[in-house]
Amino acid sequence: MRRRGDGAGRVGRTTRTTALRTVGAALVVAALAVTGGLSGCASTEGQVGPRFVTPPLIRFSSVLWPVPLQLVGAQPGVRLRITASLTSARGTWTSGATYQVGGDGTIDFAHDRPQLAPFSRPDSAGLFWSLRGPSLSTADLARQWMRDTSPVTLTAADGDRVVARRTFRLEGLGTTSRAATVYTHDLANDGVGGRQAPHETHEDEPVGTFWSAASIERPVGPAVLMFDDPSPGASAAFTAPVLSQFGASVFVVPVGSPDGVHVSTVIDSGTVSAVLEWLDRRTGVDARHLFVYGTGAAEQLAVWAATRFPRQLHGLFAGGGASSLLCLAGSSASPVFAGSVGLPCVREPGPVVAPPSLQAVAGPVVLTCGRDDAVYPRACDDLLALARTRATRAGDGLLVRSHAAHAVTVPPGLPIDLPTGDGHGDAAATADAQSTQAARIAFWNAVGQQLLRAVLS
Repeated sequence: MRRRGDGAGRVGRTTRTTALRTVGAALVVAALAVTGGLSGCASTEGQVGPRFVTPPLIRFSSVLWPVPLQLVGAQPGVRLRITASLTSARGTWTSGATYQVGGDGTIDFAHDRPQLAPFSRPDSAGLFWSLRGPSLSTADLARQWMRDTSPVTLTAADGDRVVARRTFRLEGLGTTSRAATVYTHDLANDGVGGRQAPHETHEDEPVGTFWSAASIERPVGPAVLMFDDPSPGASAAFTAPVLSQFGASVFVVPVGSPDGVHVSTVIDSGTVSAVLEWLDRRTGVDARHLFVYGTGAAEQLAVWAATRFPRQLHGLFAGGGASSLLCLAGSSASPVFAGSVGLPCVREPGPVVAPPSLQAVAGPVVLTCGRDDAVYPRACDDLLALARTRATRAGDGLLVRSHAAHAVTVPPGLPIDLPTGDGHGDAAATADAQSTQAARIAFWNAVGQQLLRAVLS
């Protein structure tokens, strides 16, 4: 498989098409429709004096790829403090950085290096993803960043004098998503093919949640079987709406984890098979392009499914976890059963465990990890071993990022679960937020590219 080094996902000048314009980095920006990822900021056209400027038609959401952002009309040579602030019913978030105004009176946030900032390299979205505020529960995090509209105000000040101010309204992508609980009964009796649900006591137990991306403009599209990563910012509440923006419907199977490495949920192979059959029968799903997704503790389940159902599943998106099945935490019980038989598992991950082969996966495989993963330090070792089981194919991506922490699959721009290290300390504390953010961009660019290709096919 092809490996991308530290440059993977680094934001450069974006390419665009006239028909498909928005979100923000390379192919994803060029291909994602305006109805997708960016929403709601005021225009500055016609204003004079110092002001924050973005290109026309750029709209912002809390899931934010870096886009062109400048402060223009300022006094050349002056050092300005740029602060970002957000106040909601759940608290206040702030960030800040100092910049020196260029000779043309401009600060170009995509190219100018900040000072006294929580990030060290140019980044036009840095003041947004570096926001820091109160600690919230997982449910409140999802409401704050994926359901609510967050008005983030950028203020430029020369000492006590305010030079410019602008508010960006970041809309949560989850506000437009459609999700419904799917029960065991639904899998067997959905009005297609005349199948009847078995008369069992558990026939109406919930199996998962289905997020439909079908629309009048896009009636049929790919689908993703997601084994949910319960960690903050990486769970389906955050990731399913982003996948939907790329045109993919999502079936989420809930997964629990006590430590971010092992799972506490037992998955039945027959149930997964029934879910895949159910997706195959959906009128809005392109059954040729079913992908499986699993990150963190759920990676092992996604890898298992990709190797167990290679005819139904077209591709795999995974990272940040073990590649082989790990026994349930503190036991020798398997997390996956076929009928009443538990599949082989290992109690603890280690170098002697051979990864499953991905050679039978016909479509693209995108794998990611952070070199400074403190939750599962073996993440990149496992990932590299897994990648070696497969000959490189079109669309494959192996994204290994130095100084990136565990949470490399949280959608870009979200100020969630980022490390506080500066990336230049000792080996125990080298992870930094900007490298983790860059890893997130690389992963979601790769995922978005494959899903958009499936949509266009």
